[in-house]
Amino acid sequence: MKKLRILQILNIWRLVPAYICVCAAPKNLKLLVIDELNHWKKCDQRKENSQFDVFCGLMLERKEYRSLLHYRFNRGGVLRKTVLKFLFPGMETLYITTPQIGPRLYIQHGFATMISAKSIGSDCWINQQVTIGYTFAHEPPVIGNGVRISAGAKVVGNITIGDNAIVAANAAVVKDVSENSIVGGVPAKVIGENKEHRLFSK
Repeated sequence: MKKLRILQILNIWRLVPAYICVCAAPKNLKLLVIDELNHWKKCDQRKENSQFDVFCGLMLERKEYRSLLHYRFNRGGVLRKTVLKFLFPGMETLYITTPQIGPRLYIQHGFATMISAKSIGSDCWINQQVTIGYTFAHEPPVIGNGVRISAGAKVVGNITIGDNAIVAANAAVVKDVSENSIVGGVPAKVIGENKEHRLFSK
């Protein structure tokens, strides 16, 4: 915490303007960003107390969070998005090109990750080296609520991943996955039922 506090002081010149961008955002966007901020604090098991300190810690240490914040500000005004990108560039190898993403998306590690779904529900969790995208079909996948996509997994084509499904590491998913299913393998098959790690509740 002491090291982070020193970094925060040294970077206060860019942290304050970035935080002002959040506070000055339209109400719905601001509430979404704050909700996501608290969600990332929980998922990362962060120790900061104040909302500003959590924001500073994530902006300084988690480029994945920066990239998600840039995505959220696509509809928050060109000036604010430009300021945020200038002050805090996102992760270069994390690509988010999904038109609709629900609240509380958590990207644990975003290295070499492509998120190009038709839509993503709320409370989803994505790890590193994941590809969500196209095959020969014209539409990419629809990802439900509370879906967890583990490291190295590929979810491609015009398919639907049901609520609270878990895609195991390095799985190749090319068919629909029903809710609460755990799938793994190449091509992916059902290998279990998600009873203990449901991220979304109706």
